[in-house]
Amino acid sequence: MTDFAPTARTTIRRRPDRGSYDRDLVHAIIDEALLCHVSIIVGREPLVIPTSITRIAEDVYIHGSNKNRLITSIEDGARASIAVTHTDGVVVGRSGFGCSLEYRSVVIFGRASLVPAEDKERVMNAVLQDIIPGYGGRRLKPSELAATRIVRFPLEEVSAKVRNHGVLDVEEDYQRDIWGGVIPLSLVAGEPVSDDRIRPGVDIPDYARSYRR
Repeated sequence: MTDFAPTARTTIRRRPDRGSYDRDLVHAIIDEALLCHVSIIVGREPLVIPTSITRIAEDVYIHGSNKNRLITSIEDGARASIAVTHTDGVVVGRSGFGCSLEYRSVVIFGRASLVPAEDKERVMNAVLQDIIPGYGGRRLKPSELAATRIVRFPLEEVSAKVRNHGVLDVEEDYQRDIWGGVIPLSLVAGEPVSDDRIRPGVDIPDYARSYRR
């Protein structure tokens, strides 16, 4: 597929060399994410809410309860901006001016549409498998689906921005006897901890033991 076309809102102006409209890169950054931050205006006040995000083809989905303020505001037609960010390392320069972060980010602009009732179960199953690949819980009840709202954002106005350049110090600082480098960061899953009400004989499933992002 073709890359995303830059728009007035998605054009990277600050450090454009770090910007990208590559569709595969955008997909990869979104797919690795567990959380995004959704920004809207409610009344005359800004509102930023963290929530889970799932991509299916060329759309992203967020969900919440029927009374969720973010979801109901978006459903009413509010414009929104979604940000996804991964922090990959701490850049340690030889001066404070040279310190930074390595990161990958995506910003999405648009309006959401409400997912109809007949599609809720399919989308929620995709959300569960995205967050917990291999998940094997029971089927969602109709009452649970009825208590949940899901909204869809098309991937149309999108840009990515990546910093992976390591240390970029002032030239004279390279002659100083001061350490510079990158401290890598990553999200690592620990050992699963069983709920204290697990029934006897129920083992930790493979999808929990081998979980990773």
